Amino acid sequence: MSPVEVGHLPGLLGHELRNPLAAAVTRVMLAREMVDADDPRVPVLDGALGDLERMTRIIDGWLAIARTGHPQQGTIGIAELLNAVAARHGAAVVCCAGEPSVLANRALLERALDNLCENARQAGAQTIRIAAQTDGAEVDIHVEDDGSGITRACAEKIFDAGWSTNGRTGLGLYAVATTVKVLSGRIRCVPLARGTRFTVTLPLAVARPARA
Repeated sequence: MSPVEVGHLPGLLGHELRNPLAAAVTRVMLAREMVDADDPRVPVLDGALGDLERMTRIIDGWLAIARTGHPQQGTIGIAELLNAVAARHGAAVVCCAGEPSVLANRALLERALDNLCENARQAGAQTIRIAAQTDGAEVDIHVEDDGSGITRACAEKIFDAGWSTNGRTGLGLYAVATTVKVLSGRIRCVPLARGTRFTVTLPLAVARPARA
């Protein structure tokens, strides 16, 4: 397959998935309307609908990139974003003061952070800590875990497509790195004495004065 064809894959996949995903959303919404408010299946249906809607926003984000080369962006409050991600993964959050925000695509950034948390659980993490701190015109988002960890040599290859130590696809962290790059950010992996820390660095929506 030529590089040109590979470059069209995100848009092609997004286009092909969009219609069946929309049909699935409609069916879940109809099922939701068919049950009473106190039915024990309501939380399951609401959760499924929320997941499908997040998938739709992710696909829409990649389709916009395929069409224009840039994602649709908006101002995102860091504290609210990190708390939403943490709630899904049982993580603790420490957010910097001042309510910083970034200009990014909410669905793509949220999915990238979800991926990092899922990766931590797959590595055996019992505890995940998400923290944010500002530095001049940027914000660092740290996702730190106490899982099995990784060597420094492996940390240099961990974002390569297809690279894996556990027999999985090796695409999860590659997808994270690709997403962060599209959002004009950077990502790095730091092995810890126990576990691993991933740091996503993004430009602030409103630049702050550099430290003296």
